[in-house]
Amino acid sequence: MKKLSLLLVVIFAFACNQEEKPQHTIISGAVDNNVGETVFVRGNGFEKRTPIDAQGTFKDTLNIPQDGFYELYVGRERTGIYLEKGKNLNLTLDATQFDETLNYSGDLAKENNFLASKYLWNEQNLNYKELFVLNEEKFKNSIAENQNSIDSLYKTQNISNSNFKKQLDTEDKFARAVLIENYQNAHNYYTGKTNYKVSENFYDELKEINYKDTIAYRNSTSYQSLLDAYFNRLVSEDTTYAEGTENVVFLKKVDAHLPDGYAKDKIMSSYLQFGLKPDETLDEAYNIYKNSNPNPDNLAKLTERYNKLQSLVKGKPSPTFNYENHKGGTTSLESLQGKYVYIDVWATWCGPCIREIPSLKKFEEDYKDKNIQVVSISIDEPKNYDKWKKMVDDKNLGGIQLIADNNWNSKFVTDYAILGIPRFILVDPAGNIVAADAPRPSDPKLRKMVDNLL
Repeated sequence: MKKLSLLLVVIFAFACNQEEKPQHTIISGAVDNNVGETVFVRGNGFEKRTPIDAQGTFKDTLNIPQDGFYELYVGRERTGIYLEKGKNLNLTLDATQFDETLNYSGDLAKENNFLASKYLWNEQNLNYKELFVLNEEKFKNSIAENQNSIDSLYKTQNISNSNFKKQLDTEDKFARAVLIENYQNAHNYYTGKTNYKVSENFYDELKEINYKDTIAYRNSTSYQSLLDAYFNRLVSEDTTYAEGTENVVFLKKVDAHLPDGYAKDKIMSSYLQFGLKPDETLDEAYNIYKNSNPNPDNLAKLTERYNKLQSLVKGKPSPTFNYENHKGGTTSLESLQGKYVYIDVWATWCGPCIREIPSLKKFEEDYKDKNIQVVSISIDEPKNYDKWKKMVDDKNLGGIQLIADNNWNSKFVTDYAILGIPRFILVDPAGNIVAADAPRPSDPKLRKMVDNLL
């Protein structure tokens, strides 16, 4: 009886210890040069946004569903972090030099300082254009060499966390697969070889990957990127669809490939945030998603966007603007009636916007004697007003240079349901929409479209 009582005491003590183990994570930190931003953590079906106070500090309790990799955002900056239940993580950074100043302390300092050094190494050493223009053999050798450099960084941290290492190896495997899946399309883009196809055995090493692993999709951001790349490759290899209907083909392939549930809904709804376009594919793309047993909240959001985009199809009156002109005064869309107007929505902080500037200048020069006016509308915040003025001068930007009155919340921007930049819009001489999402200046389709109009 005494032996039984002692056993019960041991079991009870063990149960109490199990119950007392913390099931939450404490994240805290200090952000220098913070301007009204928040700390946003998401991953594994979890999301939590934490305000940064006036002193630049924050602290919060995260009830994460499981140990693993998550994404941390401060404003537009993003990095990967590793969290475990019952562990604390503290970070410090300067918002103006995010990757260069990010530093961690606390229970998971070694793991996360390694991740910070990994992201910084990639930023400083990984040039995607240089990588993707390589031939197949050199490309694969290069990504292997890059991984060796990352592995060397890992060794310097003396990390003994076996769970972290196991998940890191999985993430690295998926990250390599993402590059391989993207290679053909990226090689075509950077080299201009639009008909290039990889060799027959190029994808052989990916045969062991399960492209229907809905559990991995919940747990791994790299796997999420992998599925996106995989479906985009399948679309690019499909020669049966009409030009301009890539979004519909993408949705059909996802719908046919994955079972109903979180992964399918997340891929389709995320894609449609940008892939739902006010053109001839609008109704079909929306209905594919609507009939895929979607998440009700996501369907409600996309239905709202769908209804708004219906007012932006070809032939509808264009939303208007009347914004400050770099040369003085203001300029309205109405004042440009009688000409086609090609509108560029951009910002000084937007890298893809800056890369379009040479093509935009060339387009303007080539069509200077035609009935078309180029207008660039910056959505920079007030704090970057002088930066906008200086960039227009330093880069000798042409056309009509305007700055919107309330950055992303400016009425013209919200009326056009713009979620990402650069965004290009073409309006006809009567002020009606030709294309609410027109081709970029670097895309030959733009000149084909304009030449058919003028």
